[in-house]
This record gives sequence, C-alpha cells and structure tokens, in this order.
Amino acid sequence: MNVTICNPLLRTPLSLIVDDSCPVINLTYYWIHQRHAWKKRHQPGVPPDRWEGDAAQHKNMPNTIPADFAWEWAEWCWENGVKGKFSLIPYPAGIGRVDEGFPDFPTHEYQSWLRIYREIIWPNFDLTPEMLTHTAVVDLDTLTLTDSWEQVEWVDPPVDNRLTDYIITSMKMLNNVGIPCEGVTSPGAFGKRQEAAYSKAVLTASQEINNDPHPFYFLWLKHDELPDVPIWHAEKENGIAIASIVSCAGDWFGGWTGYDLGDADRFITEDLKGGRLPPILEKELPCVLVGHWPGFYFNGDKLGFDVLKTVKERLDNYDPDNTKTLWMKTSEIGHYWMAREFTDITVINEHQQIKLDTQFPTANFTLTIDAPIHRIQINGWDLRQVHSQREFQSDTFLIEGKQTFVAFDLEIGDTELTFTE
Repeated sequence: MNVTICNPLLRTPLSLIVDDSCPVINLTYYWIHQRHAWKKRHQPGVPPDRWEGDAAQHKNMPNTIPADFAWEWAEWCWENGVKGKFSLIPYPAGIGRVDEGFPDFPTHEYQSWLRIYREIIWPNFDLTPEMLTHTAVVDLDTLTLTDSWEQVEWVDPPVDNRLTDYIITSMKMLNNVGIPCEGVTSPGAFGKRQEAAYSKAVLTASQEINNDPHPFYFLWLKHDELPDVPIWHAEKENGIAIASIVSCAGDWFGGWTGYDLGDADRFITEDLKGGRLPPILEKELPCVLVGHWPGFYFNGDKLGFDVLKTVKERLDNYDPDNTKTLWMKTSEIGHYWMAREFTDITVINEHQQIKLDTQFPTANFTLTIDAPIHRIQINGWDLRQVHSQREFQSDTFLIEGKQTFVAFDLEIGDTELTFTE
C-alpha cells in the first residue's frame, strides 16, 4: 500500500506578500528622501540610480498612507479570502517606533493603524518585521541611524551576534504592541550573501523572543525558476527548522515606488492562459505573489489595488469551484512543507493501520492512499466521508476510483489512522 503526502486539501497554495508596509508613514517617501541625502553626502555630483528613486516623482508623493486606505484594503482581502504576509516595519525610516508612536503624525492615525493590524490584517496575514527601518542600519546602543543601509551594506551582514541582536530588536518592538511575529521579511536583499547565517539568526531570535521553533523568512523573489520551500537548520527530533518562502511573481501591482504602475497580465491574462501564474499552478507548486504597500496605494489613486482586484478576479475564474487553489498565510505554507518533509509514515497491522510521527504540526495535512477505504478513524475518531473535491476539508476523506484522500490537522507526536477497505 502506497501512502503519499499531497498538497493541503489537494489544492495549490496561493499567498500574497505585502512589503514596505508600516504604520502611518509612506515608507517610499522617506526612503527616497534619505537615500538621495546619502548620495549628496557620499557621492556628490553622482545622480541617483533608477533603483534609488526619482526626485521629480518624489515631489508629488505624500509622506503618509492613511489608515482609511489600510482598512479598505484589509477588509477587501478579508471578504475575498486573500491571505499571506504583511510587513510591519518596527522603526520605519527612523521616523517613529511602532511601540512608541509617531510624534509628527496624529495620534488617532497611529492608534487606528494598530487596530487595523490586530483586528483585520492579522487574522489572514502573518505580520513580520522588515528588519528595523528598511532604510539605514540602526546603531542598537543609541537607536540612531548610521550611514550603512539595511538593503545595501547588509546584503552581506555581519555574521556574529550583531545580526541576531538586530533581528531580536525588531521582534521585540512588535511584541511590545502585542504582535508576536511568525517570521521576518528581508528589506531588499538583506542577508542574501550570508543566507545560512541569516536564517540561523532568524531562527535563534524567533526561539528566544516568541518561543517559536519553526518560523519562516522571505528573501527570494524568482521570476524565472520553479518555486520551492527550502528548509534550513532542521532538527527533526526536536521540531526545529526555518522555512524560506520563495515568491514566484511580482512586483507587478504598483511597484515599490508607488508611481510605476503594474499590469495584471504579467500575473495572469484574461484568457487565464498567459502570465507567470498559470504554469506554476499547473505544476501545483506554491504560488506566492509579491506587492509593495506604496504601490497598492499608488499615491492615493489606488491603481495598484485595482490591479490586485483584477488578478484576484482572474484567479477566481481559473478556479471557479474552489477545488484547485487554497489561499494560505506564508507561515502556514512553511509549516506544511516542514511537516511534509519531516513526518515519518509507517504502514502496520497488515495494511489496516497507518502510523505517523512528527514534531512539526500543520493544518489540512493530506494523504493519498492507493486503495479505496470506506471507514477511516484518526486516533479513534471517525472521519466523515465526502463525495466531491469541493466538499473535501479537514477531518474528511474522499474516494476516487482506487484512491482515497484523507485530510486532518496533524499534531505533534503520534497519529494513528485505522481503516476498513
């Protein structure tokens, strides 16, 4: 009897990553302002490169993104089932700390933002630091900005305790407002040249601050490769590991700048055949999209938000009966792939019982058994049989031909499946 671990609920994971998001301020406005000031100090007479932002566009850019837009965006995601990861930069551009407020902005805006994060965004999106400022590296002794940049010099960060302490500080600030993060986001290419040390630092910080032995990090966006979920620093017997969430598509909503409009066709065309997403979905690989918060706002015109709505509509048309895809938080993808890799499966008792052993719990754990099974129990509890993939959910089983599909929430330790053919 063959037993195979499948995608959760036989569906391909979908997830939306939102970067450069933070309370109150428009990070892009301050990022461009600070980067251009840095250029004048250190490279006088050298015009900014395109990746450093357009000074002419900067003049027309608002320095804030209002809580009303965050509410509108988050409520739409809630109503439409969109899930993923949403950054909460703890000390954005050094303008203010999330755990102390933003003195140059109305207090009610700051308070509204925190409420939106906690009540509307968090249920469907992991909230992560995007390190401390997403601009200049912070001197942890004084909490002042240095001349090094998180996404420039710290692409190759120090690999001693400074890196771990930096991530710990970012996590603490989120904890101070009641948000224990389940992972982190790299600002730009932060850590890319020291990925082993960087991922270990995130894992250490997550264990120390949040008692979380299986966090994730987002670093890679790959447009020309098939996505995967690499697992680092695994200790199978202790239930310790960290997942690298790799995006396959973006940044095609409104750009990090908030003035470079994207195109829904780059994700998926109206006929549902073109774009980056259909070939990934056809291979049933994790389909993680990336956008930037200023790009969705698009300097108040919300054009990037409109692109997101179009992409979601086309994905709904691609999967009209909700049997092909499943929106998930990025942490949920990480947990599932850990369980997929580190769960031991043993067929015993002359094929009447399957034993699973794992230290990596996950929701919607799904197995294919190469036999028609008419009664299945999980640890003594009967599962409910369903008769279509649309009905297939956790704690059910589905028979199709000579195969049986089983879904349940996998817990730490031993799980026993008993069945009658």
